Amino acid sequence: AITAQMLKTAHPCVYMDMTHLDPVAVRTRFPGIDQVCRGFGLDITRDLIPARPGAHYMIGGASVNLDGRTTLPGLWAAGEVTSSGLHGANRLASNSLLEGLVYGARVAEDIARELNLADEPTTNGRLEVPSLPLPKAGVPAVQAHPLDPADIRESLRALLWRGVGITRDAQGLADAADRVEFWSRYVLNQTFSDPTGWTLQNMLTVARLMIDFAQARRESRGVHARADFPKPDPAFCRRLSVRRDASTEADG
Repeated sequence: AITAQMLKTAHPCVYMDMTHLDPVAVRTRFPGIDQVCRGFGLDITRDLIPARPGAHYMIGGASVNLDGRTTLPGLWAAGEVTSSGLHGANRLASNSLLEGLVYGARVAEDIARELNLADEPTTNGRLEVPSLPLPKAGVPAVQAHPLDPADIRESLRALLWRGVGITRDAQGLADAADRVEFWSRYVLNQTFSDPTGWTLQNMLTVARLMIDFAQARRESRGVHARADFPKPDPAFCRRLSVRRDASTEADG
C-alpha cells in the first residue's frame, strides 16, 4: 500500500503522523526512533515522519538438512542465508530468531561431531583445529576500462528495487535480468584485491538467482507478488531449487 501511494503521488515516501498523541508518552514509548529522528532534525511529536518500505527478511537460500549441512561438503549454514523449510511464503520475525537459535545450535553440534572434538588435542582449554591450506590470491586482472564497483552496486540496488521489488511482472524481471547479465560479463570474470569487488560479485550472483526464481514462480504467494499473476497457483505450492550442473562444475 505504501509503494502504491508513492507511485500514485510520485513522491519518495509517505508520512507517519503522531502529532495528535501526548508528546511525553510518544518520547517514552519510542526513545530509539526519537533519537534517530532528532539526528535528522525531526521532532516526532511535532513533525511528519517520512517512511518508505525496506527489505525485511530473506526467504530462501542455500538448501540445508536438519543439521544445517548444505550440498557442498564442509559447508554448514543457519539463518536467513538458508532455505530450511521452516518458513512459508512470508516469514515472521520471531520465527526467524527461533530458527537462528535452533539451527545455530544444531550446526555447532554437527560440526563438533564431524571434527571429533573429544579426540582432538587442546591447548589451554582451547581446541586446536588443524589448519587447511588456502589457495593463493590471484593477481588482479588488468582492466582496459577500470570498473567502479561502488557505482555498479548502487545501480544494482536501484535496478532490483524497480524490477524485482515489492511488485513484479515479466517485463520488469526480463529488463532486470538483461542488465544484471550485462554487468556480470564485466564483473564476474575479474579478480579483485579488496572486499568491495568481491561483494559486488556476490551481489550480482544472488541478484541473478532472485530474478530466475521470480520469473519461474508465475503466481503471487506471500511476499512474492506478481502483477501479471495476481493469484496463488496450487502448482507452485512447493519450494523451488536449482543445482549447479556437472558441466558447469567441471568448467570451474
